[in-house]
Amino acid sequence: MAGSFRIYKHMWIGRELSEYELKGLCGALVHDAPFDEPVKSSQFVKPVPERRFRIGVAPQVPIVKLAKKEHVDAFFKDGALQLGSFSYYNQFDHPEIGDNQEGIVTLVAKTPFGVMGGKYGAGYNQHMLCAFLGDIDLVTMKRFGYDSAFVINNPHGFSLAVAKSIGANNFTFGQCLYRRHKAVLGFPGDVVSRNEISHRTADIVKAAKYFIKPDKYSHQKEFRFLWEQPSDIEEAGIFDCSPAIKYCVPLAELNG
Repeated sequence: MAGSFRIYKHMWIGRELSEYELKGLCGALVHDAPFDEPVKSSQFVKPVPERRFRIGVAPQVPIVKLAKKEHVDAFFKDGALQLGSFSYYNQFDHPEIGDNQEGIVTLVAKTPFGVMGGKYGAGYNQHMLCAFLGDIDLVTMKRFGYDSAFVINNPHGFSLAVAKSIGANNFTFGQCLYRRHKAVLGFPGDVVSRNEISHRTADIVKAAKYFIKPDKYSHQKEFRFLWEQPSDIEEAGIFDCSPAIKYCVPLAELNG
C-alpha cells in the first residue's frame, strides 16, 4: 500500500485565475475560510512555486547532523542511525524537534483545465533525517539539547547508502524554505485528474511540498533527507546504516 493521503479541503476551478485570485484562493485554503465568503486582503497568501525549491541539489556549505555525542559515537562505531517520520515529529513534545503540522500543507496547481487546490496531508510513509545547513551553530545546538555533530560530505552517496540499508523505494533531499504560511504552487500538467481524488492528487506538487516550514523554525536552517517506504511510519527507528559512514566526518575530526 502507499502512504496515507489526508484531505482537509479540496476543490478545482475550470478556468485560469489571475495572480490576485490565486492569492485569494490560497489564503482561503490556508486560513480555512468558507469559500462562499470573501477573503480579506490581509489573509491573502502567495504560494511558493515549486521550482524555487532546490531538491536533490548538493549545497555549497556543510550539511551538519546535530545530535547527542552518544548517538554520534554509535553511528561511527556500529552504523546506528535514528530516522524519524512525519507522525513521529507530529507528536514529539519539544519546541525545536516537534512540529504538529509536519506533512500538512496547502497546495494549489495550474493545470490544463484550470486550477486545483486544497489543504492536504501526505508523506507519512517517509523516513526522515533532519540536518543543519552551514557552519555549526552552538546556540541552535543547545536549543535542541545536543552536544555533538557530524558532517555529511556527500548527500547523494549518503542517501543511497541509507536507502539500501533500510530497503527504501526511493529517496530525496533538499534545503527547506521558510515562510509565514505553508503553501506551494505546482504545475503538474496532465498528471492529475479533476474527476478522481486519490493519493495521486497530492502529485499536483512534487517533493517540494515536503520542504516548506513555518518561519518560526527558520533558525534551524534545515537540510532534510527523506526515504520512501511502502506504508505509513508511526515512530522513529534505529537502523544499521554502516555503508553511509564513509560519506560522513565526525565533529572531533573537524575540530582537529
